[in-house]
Amino acid sequence: MINKIVDNFVTFLPCSWEPTIEQLTTLQELISYAGKMGYEVSLSNAKVVFVEAVNQKLNLNNSTYKDLLHDAFLDNIKLNYIQKNKIKVMLDSSDKAAYIQFLINHNMYTERMEKAFTPVNTQATFQMLNDIIRTDKQYPDVLSSIFSRFCFNLFPPNCVYSFFSKKPNAKSDFFDFITAVYPDLSDRTNALSIIDVSADLFFDGYLTGCNKVLNAIKKAYQYMNNHCDLAIIIPPLTVNSDDVQWKLYADCILFAEKHLKEKIDKPYFRWQKIGNQTKEYISSIVPFNAEFEYAFQGFVFKDCFVVQNEDDPYSLLLLFEKNRRDERVINCPACRTQNVQGNSYPILNVRSWECENPLCPDRSKYNRGKRYAYMSLFRQKEMMNDENIIADTSISKWHLDCQKHATKEEMIEMIIRHYSCYGDGITVTSQSTFEGNLFGRLVRTEAFISPDVDLLSPFKNSSYFYRYMQYNDRDLDAAEEWECDKARVYHGDALDVLRGFASDVFSGVVTSPPYYNAKCYSQWPNIYCYLFDMYNIHREVFRTMKTGGIYLFNIFDYFDNENNVVLSAMGNKRMILGAYMIDMFERIGFTLRGNIIWNKGEIQGNRSFNQGNLTPYYQAPLNCWEHIIILSKGTPNRKFEALCSHIEDIKPVIKIIRGKNILGHDAPYPQDIPNLLLRCMDKDDVVLDPFLGSGTTCLAANMHGIKSVGIEKNRKYFELCQSIL
Repeated sequence: MINKIVDNFVTFLPCSWEPTIEQLTTLQELISYAGKMGYEVSLSNAKVVFVEAVNQKLNLNNSTYKDLLHDAFLDNIKLNYIQKNKIKVMLDSSDKAAYIQFLINHNMYTERMEKAFTPVNTQATFQMLNDIIRTDKQYPDVLSSIFSRFCFNLFPPNCVYSFFSKKPNAKSDFFDFITAVYPDLSDRTNALSIIDVSADLFFDGYLTGCNKVLNAIKKAYQYMNNHCDLAIIIPPLTVNSDDVQWKLYADCILFAEKHLKEKIDKPYFRWQKIGNQTKEYISSIVPFNAEFEYAFQGFVFKDCFVVQNEDDPYSLLLLFEKNRRDERVINCPACRTQNVQGNSYPILNVRSWECENPLCPDRSKYNRGKRYAYMSLFRQKEMMNDENIIADTSISKWHLDCQKHATKEEMIEMIIRHYSCYGDGITVTSQSTFEGNLFGRLVRTEAFISPDVDLLSPFKNSSYFYRYMQYNDRDLDAAEEWECDKARVYHGDALDVLRGFASDVFSGVVTSPPYYNAKCYSQWPNIYCYLFDMYNIHREVFRTMKTGGIYLFNIFDYFDNENNVVLSAMGNKRMILGAYMIDMFERIGFTLRGNIIWNKGEIQGNRSFNQGNLTPYYQAPLNCWEHIIILSKGTPNRKFEALCSHIEDIKPVIKIIRGKNILGHDAPYPQDIPNLLLRCMDKDDVVLDPFLGSGTTCLAANMHGIKSVGIEKNRKYFELCQSIL
């Protein structure tokens, strides 16, 4: 039989070719298994199987497929991911009867959709194959890939699935199959956790209330299903007349991401290199105390929505994902084999696999194994369920992460619909009661519980923070000084310049610092080195500020790799710079007064592009706001009382026109930001900007007739400041 199959395949080729030894060996074993199990192999439809394999491997119906999707759009027909894949298979098989039945079954039949089914004809398929053989030096690999799919599809599905999985009576549906192997993978009894914070949690003080919230985070991580989400709703909060909303924000994010201390046991955790980098940069570190051999992990921070409701300043909605490392082998979804290798971790702790079965039907054009991850496979499956389709109105409303008009009920509905699936179980930790069926999910409520021990204080004193909370006692470098009107500008390191100032000089400070590794001029080996510099500079900012002064600090939680666990792209994630800085400022002695949300509105970007997927887990909002953190040294002067938490609509600076940077700086901020502070200041006050950039703060201060000091380390930008001023 093996010779018949190979000879039959070769008759369709215009050249000589032989399968690989691995393919022949596997095929012989498959034939023997089929015979023992009573399965028959028929070559009667071999040409159809061959043509489908060629069309699929060479993607010959791609243009027709795109035209069909366009026709579906014209007929207002929405196709999910799975439906699109089924249509591709029917196009490659030229199976119009199955296609028409598919349209009828899904209430999609229209005359336009019927006419759109125009697969490539057999003559064109063979011509394209001839062209590949004639022009592509790798054509033997292409033919091997086609042969794999050809052989696989000659056998009944139950036969190949049972053979490759080594499990008799293997279920044809992949998820039924994998559930039988690993029942917990399909468990969705706790697929979403919502922590609904309320003011009465803090009746006995901030520490008591915060520990209750942190305990809920810890429990959520322990009991939630893997690859599922946590949502934390933080309303405006006041404790003893202090605004603690953003303090809780920072403590929740840091604890959620870093509360698990685990000994590192995998080679891709580059702790030795990271430790050496950090020690070289921060000479005062004692490696024993830093414990670089331990990783601090937990949830992964995904997004923070700012949600305003009526007269409230705003509430915060924090979103996290649980990705607990799972090393169990996941069978290939195409052929069911466990002959796979752990290819990589495209996302930290989310393992992907690569199929090594030489007869897998989904090998690539050049005969590479299929790559897959269970998390992605599950989410693609859930696209098939119409109950998971999210209304266009919801996707449109929540496509930005700053919402000015949304009720709490709308926020909770969005959380449930966007971050869980129909039939899931949801746990809400709240002082209120949420029970029963909500949008097809089973919801249950748990009360907040005080932990047996203080969670916050030991965490804040852990070795993770020791790694960068170090004093920098290096010698000072001289700085160049230049003046224009009421502005004094220094070219030098902010730490060196500020150490040359007396204490209690500045009535106000406003800046936007370099974002960690976001630009070529702001590069650090890892997040510890960046935070070490920020910590020491801001000790000096605090010292040189007058008591009662205000500091407006603008920063953005963009995407990058902290380089504190892994150094590859698998470590890329939403940064938590705002949380780091808030925690750092409080350690230094600043008082956190609130956060002005710089709302940029409809901005350019593609993070919310969901490729037409209208189902959970694919709705990533555009990040349209930045922090302007409000800090004070002691009790603020009354002239600054207008500076409090609110949403401020400020358009970003347009710096690129026709592809050219017209301003000369990569990341300028608008004058509206320093103006927030300057309009509260008196003429005899002095304002500081320790990271002057293109000089915006000094320029705005000159316009207000207020003295200013600006510090810029980069020579190019120092000269740009001089030119602009």
